[in-house]
Amino acid sequence: MSIREAALNLFTRREPESKPTQPAAKATAPKAGVARPSAEAQAAALTAKLRGVLQGQKQVVTGAFHLIGLAEVRERLGDDWSRVQDKVHLYTQRIIERHLSPRDVYFPCGDEDYVLVFASMDKTAAQFFCAKIIQELHLKLFGDSDTREITVRVAVGEVDGSVHLEEMTVGDLLRGASVDPAADEAIEPSAAPATGPRKLGIPVVTHRPVWDVRREVLSTYFTRYSLTEASPRDPKSAIERLTAEEHTLIDVEVLRSGIDLLTELFENKFRLRLSFPVNFETMAFATGRRSYVSICQMIPEHVRKLAAFELVDLPAGIPYVRLSEVTTPLRPFSGLILATTDWYRADLTPYANAGISVVNAVIPPTADEKTVLADMDRFARAAEKAGLQSSIEGVGTSSLALAAKGAGIGFISGDRIGKCVEVPEHMLHISWKELYFGQRTTGS
Repeated sequence: MSIREAALNLFTRREPESKPTQPAAKATAPKAGVARPSAEAQAAALTAKLRGVLQGQKQVVTGAFHLIGLAEVRERLGDDWSRVQDKVHLYTQRIIERHLSPRDVYFPCGDEDYVLVFASMDKTAAQFFCAKIIQELHLKLFGDSDTREITVRVAVGEVDGSVHLEEMTVGDLLRGASVDPAADEAIEPSAAPATGPRKLGIPVVTHRPVWDVRREVLSTYFTRYSLTEASPRDPKSAIERLTAEEHTLIDVEVLRSGIDLLTELFENKFRLRLSFPVNFETMAFATGRRSYVSICQMIPEHVRKLAAFELVDLPAGIPYVRLSEVTTPLRPFSGLILATTDWYRADLTPYANAGISVVNAVIPPTADEKTVLADMDRFARAAEKAGLQSSIEGVGTSSLALAAKGAGIGFISGDRIGKCVEVPEHMLHISWKELYFGQRTTGS
């Protein structure tokens, strides 16, 4: 029996027969003047709605049903609620639609609640995004996002066909989801944390400009993140001990925010490429891969050629077949796939065979410059031999930039090129002379 069939049995058990209904992917605002339903009424209404969703949406396979409500919004608006409630519902629906993938659905439940049904996202990631939706709504309506005490509800089906609601505050969700390896049976045992549940921070995202050596132009930005306010120069610095499920949660959030940014830049006539880092652990297992690809589907077709995926933390000696399993699901959604690796890898042929176009290496901050020069030259030759373009990150001096150019490196990034910025700039032409003598850099 499939997951979908099991869910259908769960939510139709002990219910009178009724004609299946097809829920609309786009909701309409609830009617005004209806009292807020009790918990029992919510559960009864939710059971009927869920049965319709499961019968009418073949894509829905996880049974991840989440409730977000407007009770706190109504309370803050007071007497103004009746006058502006239609506009509030319109704002809410627009925000929800912007965050959901084409395979997800939502619908109103009562006067103040919306039910969100995620097609492939796991429970932890779905809760996190519900919290982000609520935070964005409050920022839009009130100019602040202090939503720490607002509740997100998760519908859970019981063996007798009933539904009960689990509750968690937005503050808890935004501070990071509790990781329970037993909560998702699709996560492999190797992904379980060794030290028990812990809390994640919110990713701090910046963007690193990259100089195209041949074209002498800044046209690409690497997305970088950390879980603290520390410098995000090294992509691995803040994520060394994360589990597979935690990697997925962060990668999905960084991708989602990056899609919004890239789309907005395109609409404002900015033409640049933005890379999204994705950890090998996210793509290695079916659960993480489904969650990530479901967000990739949200990338508008007209900007996909400007999106790039950067694979990080690839295992040493990963074979071509295994690497292809990681790259193949990403290809329809981007114009470029690159991989950040160490530069001691002599054979980069598996990367090229798997559809990767560029290999990037990060200079360790404490590395000796003489050693770096030799390693850089070796890395450039290995990439060229495999038919790949090479990229060096962490170039902080003019001498290193000169060495990288002389070694045949195709792309250079680091403080010498430009510091990390919150919002990428428009494509910028910078000649070698201007770069070498520090006449023009970005983010400085």
